[in-house]
Amino acid sequence: MSFSGELRESWKKPPKREIFKPLSREQRSQFLDDYLEHLGQRDGVIDPVQRRFSIREQFFRDVEENPVRRTGALVVDPLVFARNEDKSYPETGLDEATLWALAVAKTNRAERDGVEYALARTDIKTLPRDDPYSYILIEEFYHTRILSDALSVLGLEMRDLPPPKTTQLLTHSMYHLPKAFSHMTILCSEIVGVAGFRLLADKAQELFSDQPQPLQRITELFQQILVDEVGHVHYARSQLGPVRLAVAEKMLSTVTQRFFEDIPEFELLFGREKLLKTVNTADVAGAVAQYNDRFVPKYE
Repeated sequence: MSFSGELRESWKKPPKREIFKPLSREQRSQFLDDYLEHLGQRDGVIDPVQRRFSIREQFFRDVEENPVRRTGALVVDPLVFARNEDKSYPETGLDEATLWALAVAKTNRAERDGVEYALARTDIKTLPRDDPYSYILIEEFYHTRILSDALSVLGLEMRDLPPPKTTQLLTHSMYHLPKAFSHMTILCSEIVGVAGFRLLADKAQELFSDQPQPLQRITELFQQILVDEVGHVHYARSQLGPVRLAVAEKMLSTVTQRFFEDIPEFELLFGREKLLKTVNTADVAGAVAQYNDRFVPKYE
């Protein structure tokens, strides 16, 4: 059975997923207040010119001033990594550490392309400071730094390559569509992103545990992304009523298919069954349950 066929089969009778349950008007209003409070405490004040946050920037200064690298023989051959970085499908026989690094690099392409496309067409200085979207744009901008830093721990440097055309079409359309439609696609994309980042974070524990300090740096970097991404999921949910949430739930399989077909390293690392189960469960709360700085909506 093809990936898309297997994906459709897995969605015939999906379990009721919490993230697609509609919120009341009161819950949506409460969410906005709570989420903005969380963003202010976690990120700090927005600097729209430099595209950074007053509080969050300290974390990245610490990363830059205290670089952590694996020692000894490189766990991923930089030449093999570079040779496969621009391939739509990796060469056969690659080890899991190399596949992991390629999955991180290719995921970063999609993140970077989407946020740079939006930022190039948005005057962020004019966005209101009490709009979560102002924070989300800069958080996504930070994610491109985070993924690059994660690969630096392995002694790798990714190139600024464009994502596949299908990924570009998806990310660019989210900017141009009316918000009534774009938030449905965004919700699905963020759910898939949470699943993908959680899988990569867990795989890092398995692959790089021989050197605790470098692994800890990778773990901290992925924590930054996962906490952000789960907040983005909740925000997208808060922007949708019952009908559009129901439509988004049906869209999830298509968005999942597009994402993982464009980054085949995920299937090679985790297998179809695990990928489908992780996304289909849509357990965004569980993905960050171990982190003290996670955002927990008060209505849950």
